[in-house]
Amino acid sequence: MGQQARLWLLSLCGAVPGAIAVYLTNDYWVGAWVFLAVVIVLGILLYAYEKRKKQ
Repeated sequence: MGQQARLWLLSLCGAVPGAIAVYLTNDYWVGAWVFLAVVIVLGILLYAYEKRKKQ
């Protein structure tokens, strides 16, 4: 349950900056790139956390 909650939180943390970027720039692609960048960075951190937690 906790792992799934962290994945939902990860997606929310990516969606909010992406939505703000779309709002400010009126460009869907800017928001998509912001979303992907945030999810990639936070996803790597979450992966490292989950891997460390299993050890």
